[in-house]
Amino acid sequence: MPFKTFHGWLFDGSKTSPLPKATEKVDILKYNSPITHTYVISMFPKHGALNYYLNTYFNNINVRYLEKEELFKFIKKCVLDFRVKRSDVTYFPYKRTTKLFNKLREKFPEFKNNEINDICKMIDSSKDKTKIYESLNLEKPKKMKLGKKKTQKGKISLKQFLDRNFSILNV
Repeated sequence: MPFKTFHGWLFDGSKTSPLPKATEKVDILKYNSPITHTYVISMFPKHGALNYYLNTYFNNINVRYLEKEELFKFIKKCVLDFRVKRSDVTYFPYKRTTKLFNKLREKFPEFKNNEINDICKMIDSSKDKTKIYESLNLEKPKKMKLGKKKTQKGKISLKQFLDRNFSILNV
């Protein structure tokens, strides 16, 4: 929601429009807002002239000393002066990471995020989802309750022994 509010204000085409007022859910000037100085500076990779200008003069630690309100007004003036369109802003979809994604990222650092997302989808749709989660130590296996039942003292098969005492995944 703060991104939508910020982009709406940034591309409204008026130099005098005030910054969006803080509401319960959206406050883009707050210190913990997801719209940071770095995000604002790196918004325009498709627009070469503005990107070069911002990287040359503002892509350093000194940008943190500016007030957010001043920086936002300056960026709005740049957008109007350089005639940047809304379509010139790159959009990177936000994907929430899961425990499975993070675990697979650690195990396979050479894979790309899209590949890991595909693997996560395959695992989540498989029949053996719980066994895979248990093998990756993401879920704790269910403990068998040991009662005072008397077990058969006769011979059992190897398959019954493995099913009772181990979690087996058929590959």
